[in-house]
Order: sequence, then structure tokens, then C-alpha cells
Amino acid sequence: MMGRAVFLLLISIAAIAAAGCTAPPVYEQPDIAVDGIAVENVSLSRINLVLRLTITNPNPVGATLENLSFDIYFLEGDRQRFLAHGEQGGFTIRPDGDTTVAVPVTVDNIRLVTALLRLLEDGAVTFRVSGSGTLDFYITSFDVPFDRTVEVRL
Repeated sequence: MMGRAVFLLLISIAAIAAAGCTAPPVYEQPDIAVDGIAVENVSLSRINLVLRLTITNPNPVGATLENLSFDIYFLEGDRQRFLAHGEQGGFTIRPDGDTTVAVPVTVDNIRLVTALLRLLEDGAVTFRVSGSGTLDFYITSFDVPFDRTVEVRL
């Protein structure tokens, strides 16, 4: 009887130890895509833009988009002119799917004068958005770069 109790105890300890040795889940690289830029508000001192991003999380657990940092440029022929820098974080990213976020950015009108003249002349302005975001899955994190050219039509 005592031998059986010791045997069961050893089997239980082995099962508990084996359960703690399972491999951690393998996480796949998420993706950040720029969906577009919208003009929200125009005043004499500034223009408010909204950058729309879609974060695709192929993993079965959610994450937090901790640090999002990006630059917006106006493209004029072969030249690109810096317009604004944006940073934000704290977005909750759902598991197994897409999460869309909107990030406001304020730009000085002085920097947009050329872009607005071009918009009035051509009916469209082309922007380049370049940046990266850090997605925190609590046991691992990913730095995800993104870069996209976006045309905004009048």
C-alpha cells in the first residue's frame, strides 16, 4: 500500500514537472498597414489630419500597440517635404484579426502651403507615411515597420 502511494506521488510530480516544460507558443509577426489620410479640420494656424492604420494580428492572443511613431511627407515630383511627426500608443489590438486605429496629427499651415496649392491645381496630393510600431504580447514583442505612399483627392 505504501509503495503504491509513493508510486502515485512520483507519477504526479512527473506530470506536474512535464506540464511546466511545454514549449511556449510561437508568435507570428503582426502587420501594420496605412489605410489612408483624411483632412479633419483646417484653421488659420493649423491643419488636423487623421492617419488610419490597420493592425493585422495573426496570433490567438491580443496585444497592445505600445509605441507608434511615424513621419508624414508631402511628395512633390522627386522631392519629399517633411510635414509632421506623430507618436501615440496604448491601443488594444484584438487577437486573430484586424484592428483599425485613427491617429490625429497636427500640421502647420505654412508647411502645407505647397501641398494645398498642388491639391487645388491637380485635385490630389500625395503623402508618404513612414514609421514603426511596437506590439507588446506581454511575453514577447514585435517592432513592425511600415511605409506607404497615399494619395488624397479633393
